[in-house]
Parts: sequence; structure tokens; C-alpha cells
Amino acid sequence: MKIKVICILSALAFSAWPASGFCHRPDGAKSHAPDEVLVQFRSDVSPELAQAAHRFAGATRIKRFKHVDIDRVKVPHGWTVAETVELYRLDPDVECAEPNFYRQTDATPNDTRFNFQWALNNVGQSGGTQDADIDAPEAWNLQTGNSALVVAVLDTGVDLDHPDIEGNIWTNAGEDWNNGAPGNNGLDDDGNGKIDDYYGWDFVNDDNDPDDDSDGHGTHVAGVIAADGNNGVGIAGVAWSASIMVLKMLSADNEGLVSDEIAAIDYAIGNGANVINASFGGSGYSQSEYNAIKRAQNQGILFVAAAGNFSEDNDTDPYYPASHDLNNIISVAGTDRYDTLVGSSNYGRNSVDVAAPGALVYSTSVGNSYAYMSGTSMAAPHVSGLAVLIWSDNFALTYDQVKDHILGGVDLIGSLSGYTATGGRINAYNSLALPLPPSDLAASLLSDKRVNLRWQYRWSGQQGFKVERKHGPGGAYSEIATVDSGTTSYADGSVGNSGTYHYRVRAYSTSGESNYSNETAVTISTASASGGGGGGGGGGCFISTTMD
Repeated sequence: MKIKVICILSALAFSAWPASGFCHRPDGAKSHAPDEVLVQFRSDVSPELAQAAHRFAGATRIKRFKHVDIDRVKVPHGWTVAETVELYRLDPDVECAEPNFYRQTDATPNDTRFNFQWALNNVGQSGGTQDADIDAPEAWNLQTGNSALVVAVLDTGVDLDHPDIEGNIWTNAGEDWNNGAPGNNGLDDDGNGKIDDYYGWDFVNDDNDPDDDSDGHGTHVAGVIAADGNNGVGIAGVAWSASIMVLKMLSADNEGLVSDEIAAIDYAIGNGANVINASFGGSGYSQSEYNAIKRAQNQGILFVAAAGNFSEDNDTDPYYPASHDLNNIISVAGTDRYDTLVGSSNYGRNSVDVAAPGALVYSTSVGNSYAYMSGTSMAAPHVSGLAVLIWSDNFALTYDQVKDHILGGVDLIGSLSGYTATGGRINAYNSLALPLPPSDLAASLLSDKRVNLRWQYRWSGQQGFKVERKHGPGGAYSEIATVDSGTTSYADGSVGNSGTYHYRVRAYSTSGESNYSNETAVTISTASASGGGGGGGGGGCFISTTMD
């Protein structure tokens, strides 16, 4: 359900708010809690001064989020949200203040039944394209996951007793356990402000039971990420093993407040999550949400977000949290079994990173059952599961390195060109086994007979690089040189004819070849004496450039 329009009329019109002192410029068309605001004070403001500001405003602080330094505040009786935000805005100690927006899920349930998971292995699927899957079986020959990796699922909760998930549910070792079972001693044993939070937390009802009471949205998402694999039951997640931290911040009607999302992010930061899966969103910009995700970034957490299901261009009509400009976010569009962008999926040449299967995805559901669902909500957890596989293979990787592996290993799909930044759909095997493509390839003309190429590459494991060239827009690429693994430049001395020379580079290893780098070109306006042409050749010389 798209966010409803709610108009707020007051003497302090939203459109009149200046650009400083609050988190964003509300447009009056975003759904939010009618009696709450989110407030963030400047970093040098003491808790005593913050409380004094709340008292001056006549407001009541509902919750202080420890790890993200944001207050959830109750609007004073008789005041509007707009008036309260304006009052806080006038306080020089306030960094920002804003409404507490709603976020909704990004899934459309579908009761059609199929007999296997096409998204992971499409061979034999009637009418489908064999290459439309993410090559999960090939990836599982290399890695199946690790329970040490924690994925925080911010959603409607998870069916904790589902036989295909229960073995992969995160448990809080800091709480009291009685012979391997929750002790339920009524104490906050680990001192995190949550009593008996054995499996995560329910931020909707503020209790320790994050069980899924919706149509199964959160359970479905959790199964895509890490349904227990190779156990003779049901299905397999992208990662057979992982720890799903269950953080319920969406209600049974698939709706939740940004404040509950922030509380869940705060919990994930404080309890060691590696990945946060956000299969929800809305069109209202929230600086508080941005700040919370940035705190997660500072803690090395990867944040995977659904791009949305409104057939809209996120470049021009942003959708949050997927559209926040933060490096730890991967924004995910949805594809079908024909490797086509799902008609309802949002897209964005610049703002949506990658696509993953998001139509008729088969996964776990409530009541120990299974179901098909569609939407970018289903696409995002494929990426979260892949992050687990990559991190399981190398625990030393940083979140941005894991992101590079995911984006660098995509299958390039013609129908996605111009609709995502990578132009591709994830491929688990490529991201695990193949070297990443070189980046930032650039060419400069040294003379009318010599072109210098340079590129960036920060990975190990490749054996070298293959340089390809074509002459003119209608020419065909052919390999002109192979350089060793420690070299990130090449001088092409075999050009000779006037015209435009196009170049691309790919890395190779014993496992195969990477996708190509970006293309680059130079134009020679004066014909040289001889040689060159658009094909083969070689020649030239090496420039020794050592990788970092």
C-alpha cells in the first residue's frame, strides 16, 4: 500500500519552514504519526540540556535510542506536529526535528504454486530463462554460509517455530538460558534495556516475542536469506547457514513507524549484526533514518533495501530507505524468471544498484507453510543471503568490499541497462568465484601512435588482465594484450590509423574471467605512418604500476 496523503494545516505551514534546523523539508504529502516527532540534538549537547529542551517544549520523551542519538518525542497536548517541529527548530541545540513517518512492506502475496525455487536454479522451469537464476548451486559448491554471520531482519517478525528456519534463528547469549532453553527470568541480564530478548525484539508491541503475526512477509524474507539448507525439509535459503536476528518493526498490517525502524537499527548495532535487511519503505525523507543507517555504516554493517513496487524512477522520485545516499546501502530492484525487470519494480540508473529475483519467489511462510510472494521485498533478501556467502568465505572483508563483490559479480542483462547502476542481476557464483572487473579505466593519447591505459583494481587472486580494443563504432573487440596481476596500466603502441579507438579490460583467474570494465576511447585525428587497425596485434610496452 502506497503512503496515504495526509495534509496538516497550521499557522506554521510546512512550506514556510526554512532549510536549516530541521531534518528535511516536509511536503505535506507523507503519512506520519499524528502526535510524535523525532529529535536529534547536536553532538556536544549534554543529556541534561536535552531534557531541558523537552521540558521547555512541553513534550515528553518516549524513547532515547542509545546508539544513534535520536529521541522519540510525544507532541504536547493541543499542539500539532508542525508546531512542535517548528518549536524544536528554533532551539540552537537541536540538529534536526521531523515527523515520525510510516514505512510499509514491499511485497505482493501470490498463491500460485510451483514445485521448486526458480530464483536459485531455473533449470527445467517451464517457460523460464535458464540463465535468469542466481546460480546458487554453483555457488554452494564453494560456500554455503556460516552461523557466525548475523542478518538483522527488520520486518513483521519471523515464525520462530518454522522447521526450515528455527535452526538459523539468532539467539542472545547475554540472556539467561535454562538447559539450552530461554530462562524467561524477567531480568535484563545483558543490560541492553530489553528483558528476556532471546531472539530479538518486537518494537511494535515492545515485548520479547517477535513472532510473525502478519501474512508471513517477514517469515518469507527470512527464508529467502537463510532457510536451513540440506536438511531434508522444504527449501534452501541463499545461505544455508546464518543467524537471523528477528527485529519486528512492522505490524500485522505491514506498516511501521520510522521510530521503530530506528529502534531496530539501534538494537542491530548494539548486538553485532553484519547485515540489515530492509524489505520496506516509503516516500517520506527522514534525516533521522539516514543518521541511524549512517551509524550502522560506521559500525561496518551492510544495509540491503528494497527499491519499491510503484514502477517509479527512484532517481527522480526517491524511495526510502533505499534512496539514501550512503555507501553501505544496496538498493535492489526485482526481476522475473525471464530476466526482465518486474513491471511493478522501481528502478533508477543512478540510485538503484542491482536487481535480484522478485517475482513469484517461493519461500517459508507462517504456520510451518510455504508460499509464493512477489515484490522487491523478495529481491532484497537474495542480496542479503549473498552477502552472507561472501562474508563466510572471507571474514576479513569490509562491508564495502562485500558490496563490491555483489555488484561486480552481476550477470549483465540488456533489459536492465539504464534501469540499475550495474545493469545487472546478481549472480552468487560470480561474486564468490570470479575476479572482480577492473574499474575507472581511462585512456590518454601520448602520440598519434601510442595510447596509454590505466585502471583501478584492489583485489588479489586474479592472474592478470586482458586488454581488448576496437577501431571505430562498428568494429569488433579483439584482445591485444595480456598483462600480469601486479600491473594496472598498459601502453598500446600499435595504433596507426585516424579515428576512434575503444578499449575495455577484464581480469582473469583459474576460475574464469570477470565482467568487463567500463569502456573508454580516444580519437586520433592524424593518420600515422602504418599499422594499427582495429583488430588483434599486440606490440606496445608495459608500464609498471604496482597495485595498492
